Amino acid sequence: MCGYWIIFKSHKMIGLLKDKRNIVQAFWLAFGKLSSFALAFISAAILSRFLSKEDYGTYKQVMYIYASFSLIFAAGLPETLTYFLPKLTKSEGKHLVNQFEIAFVLLGLVFSLSLYFGAPLIASVLKNPALEEALKIYTPVPLLLLPTFAMESIYMCEQKSYYQAMYTVLSRITILCCITLPVIFYKANCMVALQGLVISSFCMMIVAFFLIYKPYRGYLPQKSTLHMRDVVYYAIPLMSADLSLMLFNSADQFFISRYFGEVVFAEFSNGFIQFPLATMVSGAVLTVLIPLFSKVNTPKGFEAAIQSWQNAIKKTCLLLYPLLTFCLVFATEVVIFIYGKDYANSAIYFRIILLSNFINIYPFLPILLVLKKLKVYSSFYFLSAISIWVTEAIAINLYPSPVTIAWVSITNTILLVIAFYIYIKYKLHITVFTGNILLFLSKVVIHSAIVLTIICWTVYPLVKSYPPIIILIIAFSAFYLLLIVSSKVFKLDYLAVVTPLFHSLTNKKS
Repeated sequence: MCGYWIIFKSHKMIGLLKDKRNIVQAFWLAFGKLSSFALAFISAAILSRFLSKEDYGTYKQVMYIYASFSLIFAAGLPETLTYFLPKLTKSEGKHLVNQFEIAFVLLGLVFSLSLYFGAPLIASVLKNPALEEALKIYTPVPLLLLPTFAMESIYMCEQKSYYQAMYTVLSRITILCCITLPVIFYKANCMVALQGLVISSFCMMIVAFFLIYKPYRGYLPQKSTLHMRDVVYYAIPLMSADLSLMLFNSADQFFISRYFGEVVFAEFSNGFIQFPLATMVSGAVLTVLIPLFSKVNTPKGFEAAIQSWQNAIKKTCLLLYPLLTFCLVFATEVVIFIYGKDYANSAIYFRIILLSNFINIYPFLPILLVLKKLKVYSSFYFLSAISIWVTEAIAINLYPSPVTIAWVSITNTILLVIAFYIYIKYKLHITVFTGNILLFLSKVVIHSAIVLTIICWTVYPLVKSYPPIIILIIAFSAFYLLLIVSSKVFKLDYLAVVTPLFHSLTNKKS
């Protein structure tokens, strides 16, 4: 009986692996990203408890610098590969992947050398002398990681996103072990954690190269009609946009780091992070929509792509808005559970950034790509980058507080997203957020708020003296139980997001 059950479950899993539908591909990407975020949080939770705030702040500064500059050195190539690869045969695709991998290696080398020789200057600008040694230890990582950036594009185009998901989980477990175990059992300092990160990056680069070329095994590289000038022409606006995005994203962390020190930076960086599931879902939807839009060649196909986009908006809302609302109310418990009581101050930053997630989780890039409006995309981000640096510089002089910086940051983020959708509606004459969709989004928010109000009046007073994990489990369970039970009143189907995956597991047609 047990053996039959194992065979049955294996058969169902194979059915899910073979399912080529966009929502299933998005599921695998989302699963990989969710696992990555979960393991990253475990890593942060361990380091927060074992490292001093000064050491942990330095470690987070290194991560901030890498995250900022990796956007520039990636040069828009991952998105470019996602766009062009579906148009090519396997042999032509292998040739293109070869060219991209060479470019990634060269860019990674330049990135690593820039970090090594620029470490003294960066440490001086951020006013943290310990940062110089930390950056020099971290130097090999960009060279090791940049060549792995092609994998998601390849397996999304192959409609085998589960490979990317498995790689992501494996890589995060490897990184978690290499970073945290030496800190726990050998020596609790930032430099030891970074050395472990270098070792894990080398291991994962080897695995990544194997997986990147797996789909092309047995095929000889063959040049296509695609010219490199087409790739460069497509990538340059993306690279320009990434430069603007880097400036946009790095402003608040720069001002916090320079003017408030690594201790406040540690508290800020633990709280002021995009809601992981929101980033994961929006990223997965974006990766699915780009190939869908890139294949459009008829007006009817374009309308179908827009309809897919609108359906993705509704499903994203059903999945994320209740979670965002719950975390907004229970932010303190969430932060203390993850990072410990020493980081309770991080809850205020977490609440602030959660507000922006209600608006910035819907991707607008696919429509700009297919209509070749990359210069507009780049220009908007450039103007927003200027805005955020200017407004935060003014704020730091008028109201010198890290909380002020956080509010200015999300205000700029929200205005940027609104500006994009105004442009899409009035310049491109494409209405994505129709009246029906806006009404739908409002219903989900109102429903979630009403249910949470009931939970706060009834359940929370009974459990508020319990440890944070117990409070979260009980409140979350009660919240979702009441949410689903009362969903018919608001004519909402929260289970619609997971139903297609269930059908895949049971081999039913949705």
